[in-house]
Amino acid sequence: MSIRSVLEDSKGRIVIAVHEKPDPDALGSALALHLFLKKKNLDSVVVSKDEPPDTLAFLEGFDEIVVGEMEEGSIYVLVDAAEWERTGFPMPEAPVVKIDHHISSTRYSPHDVTDEKAPATAHLMLKILREWDEESIDVPIAESLYTGLLTDTGSFTYSAIDVAMRDALYLLSKGVDGRKVADRVFRESPIERFRLIGLALQTLRMEDAVAWIVVRKQFYEISGAKRNHNYGIVDYALSVRGALVGVKFEEYDDVWRVSLRSKGNIDISVIAREFGGGGHRNAAAFRAPITMSEEELVEKVIGRLKEYLRDESG
Repeated sequence: MSIRSVLEDSKGRIVIAVHEKPDPDALGSALALHLFLKKKNLDSVVVSKDEPPDTLAFLEGFDEIVVGEMEEGSIYVLVDAAEWERTGFPMPEAPVVKIDHHISSTRYSPHDVTDEKAPATAHLMLKILREWDEESIDVPIAESLYTGLLTDTGSFTYSAIDVAMRDALYLLSKGVDGRKVADRVFRESPIERFRLIGLALQTLRMEDAVAWIVVRKQFYEISGAKRNHNYGIVDYALSVRGALVGVKFEEYDDVWRVSLRSKGNIDISVIAREFGGGGHRNAAAFRAPITMSEEELVEKVIGRLKEYLRDESG
C-alpha cells in the first residue's frame, strides 16, 4: 500500500503537521498536499504550533492554517520533520505517516516517504503528487512546491542542485512565476524584520572559518519584530567572506535554538547530532538549555566547530 492509498482510504480528517517555527519548505509542502487533497474531495487541514512567516501569505491556503492548536484527525501526516516531537504537539493516538528529507532512523509507518539525499521535502511531495495525479497539479500547488524548493536549497546552491533544477523547471512549466515567488519571499519583508536583522548583525563575529550571529530576546522588543521574522538570519553569518560554517544562536524563554549552515561538502548534521539535534548536510539545528549563558554556549559550539573543521581539513 502506498501513501496515496493510505490517504485515500482515510475515514476522516487528514491532519498535516509541520515543525515548530515552520520554514517555507515545510509550509510549501504541507499547503501543496492540502490543496491537492481538497481537489480529491478529501478533508484536510494544516496545523502549526507557531505562527507561519507572513512573507508566505501569498500562497493559497495560507489563511486556512490552524495555528497553536492540534486538530482531531483519522490520520496525521508529518511534513518536513524527522520526529513528531519537532511539531511541538503531543503524539496523536491516530496513525502517523512521515514525508521528510532529514536524517533520521524514526519511522512511523511502512508508508513513510523519506530520503535524506533529497534537496527538499518539496521534492518528495512533488514526486508523490505527480505519481498520484499529475494533471491535478495546478498553479497554486506548483507555486507552494516551488517556494519550498527555492528556499530550502539556498536558491539552488546546496546539495542535489541538478535534481532541484529539474523540479524547478517542471514547476515553472506548470505556470509558476519564478520572479514573483522570489520577490514575495525575499523582497517584501516588513521593516521590523530589518530592524531585527540590524540588531543581530551587531553581534556578528568570526573565528577561523566559523561565523556566528546571536538573536537575543530583547531584540524583538526593541525592533517590534515577530518571531517569524527571523527566517534566514543564519545566512548572513554564512555569507561572511572566508566562512565555511554559519551559526545562529537564538534565545527563547525556555531554550536556545541553534541553526547551522555550511558550504560545499561540509556535513554540518554531524555536529547537530552531537548536540542532540539533526538535519542534513548543509543545514541542521539543535537546542540547548536556556540555563547555559550565551558566552558558555557560544564557546562550546564554536570551539567544537573549529575542531571539526580542522579534522576535516586533515
